[in-house]
Amino acid sequence: MEQYPEIYREEESIDIKKYLYRILYNWWWFALSIFVALTIAYLVNRYAEDVYRANCSVIIANENTPRGDIESIIEDLTNVRNRRTKAVVQNEITVLKSYKMAQATIQNLDFNISYTAVGRRGIAESKLYSSSPFIVIPDTTLPNQFNYPVNVTILSPTTYKLTIDDKYGISRVMYFGQTFEHENFNFRLLPRNPESLKNLSNFPLKYYFVMHDLNGLINKYRAGLEVEVNDEKGSILTLSLTGPNKEQICDYLNKLSRIYIQSNLDEKNTTSSNTIKFIDEQLREIIDSLQIAGIRLQNFRSANRIINISQEGNALFQQMELLNAEKAEIAIKGSYFEYIKGYITAKKDNIEIIAPSVMGIQDALLNSLVSQINELNTERRDLKFSSSENNPKLTMITMQIENLRMDILENVNNLIASNNISMKGLSNRINDLEKEIQKLPFTERQLINIQREFNVNDQIYTFLLEKRAEAGITKASNTPDHRLLDIAKPENAVMIKPKTSMNYMMALVLGGILPLMLLILIEYFNNKIVDRKDIEQQTAVPILGSIGHNDKSFDLPVFENPKSALAESFRSLRANLQYLLKNETHKIISISSTISGEGKTFCAANLAAILAMAGRKTLLVSLDLRKPKIHKIFSLENQSGISTYLAGMNGLESIVHPTNVDNLDVAISGPVPPNPAELIESSRMAEFMVRMKKEYEFLVIDTPPIAIVTDALLLKEMVDIHVFVIRHGYSSKEVLQLVEDLYTKRGLKNMALLVNDVQTKGYYGYSYRYGYGYGYGYGYGYGYEHGYYDEGTSQVVKIPRKLFKILKRK
Repeated sequence: MEQYPEIYREEESIDIKKYLYRILYNWWWFALSIFVALTIAYLVNRYAEDVYRANCSVIIANENTPRGDIESIIEDLTNVRNRRTKAVVQNEITVLKSYKMAQATIQNLDFNISYTAVGRRGIAESKLYSSSPFIVIPDTTLPNQFNYPVNVTILSPTTYKLTIDDKYGISRVMYFGQTFEHENFNFRLLPRNPESLKNLSNFPLKYYFVMHDLNGLINKYRAGLEVEVNDEKGSILTLSLTGPNKEQICDYLNKLSRIYIQSNLDEKNTTSSNTIKFIDEQLREIIDSLQIAGIRLQNFRSANRIINISQEGNALFQQMELLNAEKAEIAIKGSYFEYIKGYITAKKDNIEIIAPSVMGIQDALLNSLVSQINELNTERRDLKFSSSENNPKLTMITMQIENLRMDILENVNNLIASNNISMKGLSNRINDLEKEIQKLPFTERQLINIQREFNVNDQIYTFLLEKRAEAGITKASNTPDHRLLDIAKPENAVMIKPKTSMNYMMALVLGGILPLMLLILIEYFNNKIVDRKDIEQQTAVPILGSIGHNDKSFDLPVFENPKSALAESFRSLRANLQYLLKNETHKIISISSTISGEGKTFCAANLAAILAMAGRKTLLVSLDLRKPKIHKIFSLENQSGISTYLAGMNGLESIVHPTNVDNLDVAISGPVPPNPAELIESSRMAEFMVRMKKEYEFLVIDTPPIAIVTDALLLKEMVDIHVFVIRHGYSSKEVLQLVEDLYTKRGLKNMALLVNDVQTKGYYGYSYRYGYGYGYGYGYGYGYEHGYYDEGTSQVVKIPRKLFKILKRK
């Protein structure tokens, strides 16, 4: 027996051609998928809520202006200024996105109620803002449920239908202006513009509105606000917001920007406002004393008819007036020192200290300390917007403030002590001067005292008025550090959703990718044998040929329909066997399979028939004693057969039967015995094979599946060639491991594979080419059989022929 040469297995690779054929065959998958995807994209574009993006720009204070001094040069070299600027910008961004800013903005806008128009079909919706035909006036003294839709259907210019579905089940026809009262809803509807409502047509018109809680609105707009730095110096911030109504988001951005700028101005005016407040408190105290002193002076002059004092008295009075002015100035400083001491003691974090220079105090240390603590208070207030109380930087600033408090308190105490010493020395000088005044006449002395009291109060009052005027001028001249560069305009808003072109493009891509991925997954998880490579990658056993699909009702198509393509595939198989069975003594062919259902009996019967039709005397032996089928194909009784012959119950003449096919006899299996393997191993089986081999040119033996029972292997010494049937699209790739094991480990070298039930339309949709043997033999490719077979219709998928010709050449 000639040994077959070893066939080396090919490495696995992606068969582009196979996938291309499969895509072409399953083109309707892609067409349907793309159609569905485009339909979904159309519905999304048609009914999805429009979302717009609006922007506005704000210029923030630039503290990075070069000063030209040594300190500035050092900051530039160490990159300190850039880091400081970035920190300032980040703080301003945090302030813009803070809860406080959003709250102030929402409270200045009419956002607490949202209005929505509903389309005719109840699918499409559009958010309204100032264009809603009605407004809702909620009764704030009574409960109103938030975030619950209330449906309004306008029936006429004067009436509407109110519907609150789900758990309330409210449906009521009402007039505009009529109050709706419910335990959870209390409001009334008014036409926004009665004249425009009269001009509406196509009643009824469907709307719904929702009342929102303030906290929910604030958090919603805080989360939606985006702030970006759009220049290298970090001095321009771009504020962006998205929403379904472009007018509404523009109003929010513009209002937020103005409140942010105004808050910056208010913060700059804090020092001036505190100064004015302090001076006003001092003025309220001094004005009463001034009025009383003025009245006393006037009354005294009138009563005593004294207009002027003597020259000596005038000199003393002028000296006293200078001392009293100095005393008043020291008193004001004392009041300021007490003010600072009270601030430090009360630990008022959010109030800036009035600068000492404003009150005429030129102490350099105190001015520096007050300036530092004001700056740290401002930095801490800004930092609280963007961090928690446990932030290390916030903790460090708090510690610095506490240290400055102690330093200021110590300095103020020293200044108070020094001020008291000055006041005491000045009082002594005044006392000495008063002794000189005592020498003057009584009336003149009284006038000097009254005049002195009046002038002291008048000087203090004048001094305070001057300082208040200075603070007022400073406040009026303050301008915000930030300014609005570009306001948000509805006409400049950009619609970002739905992206019509992008949605259609994604639909095309996904519509093509999804079926492709499905095909790849089917291929990946498919464990069936569907291609020649599936066999070659698993075993070196040669492929003898392939058999097409039998779509007829009869089991012997080679005899019943000899001009069919299926019959031609058996003729090709017969020709390939002639190349393998070169020795005329080699006539025994075993037909088996790995598992049941692969069509071995069908192949055995038709192979035997095609051999007989070629004029070769052939015997078809039904040796599948466990599950016989041959007798059914030829409509024979199975009362006796090979099983009874091997058991010694009858002779050969009773088990061999002629058939309708010339030159073809069949030896049926007979009843199912209890011990098939023992019967096959018996001497009578060997005698049967020897005798039949002499009488017939070919013996085609139908044996049981080898993966189930080992009956077929018991005949390996008698058989010239073992043909194992593998069913296309049915047999799993694991069965090839068994075939390879028989070929390489059990020494069953005279083996060949027959691929059965090959369907050119179906799994891949192109002509499967199972080569015969190692290059010898022949076959007919599907698609070129017109005029040769009775069924004649090509099974190649109907796609352009030129494309298939190009693919077949490769």
